[in-house]
Amino acid sequence: MKKNEPQITQSILKNMRDYIDGKECGLLFKARYIDGKTFPSTDGQALGNWFEYKCTGALNPYDPKIPEAKLSYKGTAKEKLSANYERMSKQVENFKTALKHYNVEIVSVGETLEFGKAKGTCDIIAKVNGELSIIDVKSTGLFNDKWSEFGWQEIDNAFRPKLKLLTQALHYKYLAKNIYKDLKNVPFYFWVFSTKNENDFKIIRVEVAEDDYWFHAKEINDMHQLLQMEIKQGFKAHPSIDKCAKCPLKEECPEAMDVPKVETIYYTNEMFV
Repeated sequence: MKKNEPQITQSILKNMRDYIDGKECGLLFKARYIDGKTFPSTDGQALGNWFEYKCTGALNPYDPKIPEAKLSYKGTAKEKLSANYERMSKQVENFKTALKHYNVEIVSVGETLEFGKAKGTCDIIAKVNGELSIIDVKSTGLFNDKWSEFGWQEIDNAFRPKLKLLTQALHYKYLAKNIYKDLKNVPFYFWVFSTKNENDFKIIRVEVAEDDYWFHAKEINDMHQLLQMEIKQGFKAHPSIDKCAKCPLKEECPEAMDVPKVETIYYTNEMFV
């Protein structure tokens, strides 16, 4: 690795896939992952940041300030947590209960693992019943959604696996396999908490076939080469009305769209033959 070359994180990997498919705007990708710009958290992200901070004490590296809960009746004698934050405060207790139940000894939080061209920052590295493991803490409003690519039902569906979720597990297990060489396997767990129902909470252990590590290493190398090429020649904008409307770069971006482009199609009788 040359100095200042960006390493491939699981977030970069997933967003580069979308960039190749034209789903991710290269200008926003560059701002976030190459230029290091940070943007205000959405309400959902802020809730997740607060929840994870209460669970682990770790700060979001992209928004590294201590998160504060939203309150109802702020400044009055009846001041209390808003409904969403009250719900997640109960999920914090669920998290702590699960730590005890599964005999989890936290070794570190927010630790970055690096190997070659790849890196990743772990929510938790812990011993689970004495076995060194990686735990990633998730909060989601899509806990029972099986249709969204970010939904947590049927994530390993044989016909349509949810790669945007599963890539993280593969990436971290790849890092652990190459760093902790004396260990045969480092388990990876998703601890998933619903933001809609304080009783919806699941723990998913992800195992990886040996061949998939080879394919993952190849994809990391391929994406790293593509990333270097795009940095040199310039990232391409992929504007759309919907994406641009929500983009934090909209006011300064020369490629931002306010109206759709005209699409031309050609009518022919052959269409009905």
